[in-house]
Order: sequence, then C-alpha cells, then structure tokens
Amino acid sequence: MGGTADRRPPGLGGQAPGPAGGGGEALPSRRSQSGLDWLNFFIADVQTGFGPFVAVYLAADGWSPGEIGLVLTIGSLTATASQTPGGMLVDAVEAKRLLIGIAIGLIAAGALIIALWPSFYLVAVAEVLHGSTGGVIRPALASLGLGLVGHAALSGRLGRNHRYDSLGNGLTAVLLGLVGHFMAKRTTFFAVAFLCLPAIWALIRIDGREIDYARARSARDQGRPREAARWRDLARNRGFLVFIGCLMLFQFGNASLVPLASGRLGLQHAAGSELVTAGMVAVPQAVAALIALRVATLADSWGRRPLLLIGFAVLPVRAVLFTLGPSPWSLVAIQSLDGITAAVIGVMTPLVIADLVRGTGRYNFAQGVAGTAVGIGAGLSTALSGYVAQGFGYMAGFLG
Repeated sequence: MGGTADRRPPGLGGQAPGPAGGGGEALPSRRSQSGLDWLNFFIADVQTGFGPFVAVYLAADGWSPGEIGLVLTIGSLTATASQTPGGMLVDAVEAKRLLIGIAIGLIAAGALIIALWPSFYLVAVAEVLHGSTGGVIRPALASLGLGLVGHAALSGRLGRNHRYDSLGNGLTAVLLGLVGHFMAKRTTFFAVAFLCLPAIWALIRIDGREIDYARARSARDQGRPREAARWRDLARNRGFLVFIGCLMLFQFGNASLVPLASGRLGLQHAAGSELVTAGMVAVPQAVAALIALRVATLADSWGRRPLLLIGFAVLPVRAVLFTLGPSPWSLVAIQSLDGITAAVIGVMTPLVIADLVRGTGRYNFAQGVAGTAVGIGAGLSTALSGYVAQGFGYMAGFLG
C-alpha cells in the first residue's frame, strides 16, 4: 500500500477511483433496493445470536473459557474453510438469492441445536453449520449490491448495506438480551431461528431480473463484459495481498475481545450478563449505523487509505481500556469505540476489494480469499486468547 503515487492500488490512496464508464446503467427499483436493505437487516438479526450470546450461554452452563474458545474456534475454522470455495461458488452461480436462502436455513438449524442440545459435540455441529454459511452470505450480499447499482454507485450501496446491518445487530442484541434476561437463556436461540423467516421475506423482494450478473462478479470494465482473469493473477496483485494481510492481523487482535469480555461477565456477573452483553453489541452498532453512510461518502472524497488507518487505530485503544474497566457497564462505553471500526471495516472491505479486482470477474473469489485470511486471524485469536485467559487471567487475554 506504499510506494510512489503511480504504483498505488486504485482506491487506496488519496483519490477515489473514477466512476464506471459505459453509462446508461439502469437503476434498480425501489422494491429491490429496499429488499436488499432489509435483507442486510434480518441477516444481521440471525447472525447476532451466534455472537457473544453463545459465550454467555455456555459460560452460564458451566463451560470453561478454554472449552468456549475451542468451540468458537471450530466455527471460525469452518467459516475460514468455506470462504474461498464460497466466493468461487457465488461467482459461478447466478442463483445468488437461492444460495443466501439455503444459508439462512442452515443458520436456523444451528440455532435450534444450541437451544435444545447444548453438549460440546452438538454445539460444535451447530458452529459448523453456521460457519459454513460464512463463505456465501457476505460475498453474495456485496455481489447483489454491485449487480444492482454498478461500481460507480457501490460505495453508497455498501454504506446502506452496513447501516441496515448495524441496525439489525443493535436492535436484535437488545431484544435477545431482554429475552435471555427475563426468560430461559436458550430462548435466545429459538428467537434467532424465528427471525430467519423475515430474512427470507426480504430476499424474495429483490427482483433477480434487475441484477447484472456479469457486473455482480466484476466482469465488466468500462461497461464491457470481460473474460474472468486467471486465478494466479490475483496472486500477483500486490495491493490485494497487502490489504488482506492487514485484515488478517487486525482480526487477530480484534476477534477475541468481545468473547473474552462476555465470558468474564458470565462468570462474575451472571445475573445481569445478558443485558450488559446486549449493550456491548447494541451501542457500537448504533454508532456504526449513524456513521456508515458518512463513511461511504468520505471513501469517495478522502480516499480509502485514511479511513482504514482510523479504523485500525481504534483496536489497541479498546484492548487497553478493557483491562481498566471497573464495572460491567463501563465495558459498554468502551465497546462503543468499536462502532467506528465496524463502520470503516464493514464498508471499506468489499469496496476496496472491488477497486483492486475491478474487471477481473473474480470479485467474490477475491472476497473469499480475504475472508479466509480474516478467518485465520479470528480463529487463532479466539483459541489462543481463551487459553491465555484460562492460564494467566483475563487481563493477559485482552493484552495478549
């Protein structure tokens, strides 16, 4: 990401890339746009139940930090293994909405397994089901947006995606926190399974006839369809390789923070842990929802690099503050900083990848490769930090 100005990857320097040529791109209908908005919202709903609420539920059920870290790692490794083949599948298949529908069904099945049979092996199966959807859902959502609006309008579309994603995460965290606090903890996962129904409704609202499937895999450049690039061409794309390396290192530091904090809450403050955990999810998501469209606008005016640096810089600040938080609710205030990072990384990752592989026809494959790198970082983070916390205490886990 360094070097002279003429060697910088497009979209990572001070100037945003120019709009796509070959004008005359038809605008998608309001129904399809709102369908994609609400699909992001409800996908976030069902994904939230597999976040920190799993750690709280299992800790209250008597699981050790090491066991929790291990089962979360199983899910993370499955998600990592699914990323690249999932991206290839999304590139190859025009029925992207069907792929998303199948993935939603797998998430519902995993939630029901956790609710009904919380033994180690069955929870591991549920994590595998959930993890296997990771390589399809996120690339497919970004791909649908690109296919609907084109590259020139992609930053705004991704800003909308992330705004609705954040709203879904935040509101569902509050709902599931209240459900877990006032009802049996397993009710949280029944609620997750139920929320898959409106996700399917939103998916049906997107008109497949309005999706340019060549554009959805970035196989158009200046309005002309192109043959897909060779696989090894991505391996020679220096900007792409540097970017995914940065994402992997970021997730290695980031992925374990909330599970560690949630696990500590489940042990030390079990009575109110669901509400605090809900706040730790809802508050940063509210921040992200508020600033996501602004981030998308700044991505075009400032360029990609400054925003990415801001997003990365927040991580070490959060890690240190987590070790200093004197009370459970102080963790909510600290975690609000994650809203900045969530908005920046959530909008910029698919946008920067679209810049770097534009016209190659490998957009979703590239997202899968990036997702694999992120999954490696996240999986190592949750596994190692869980055992560090078990052996040396939670402070060492946060700083390690």
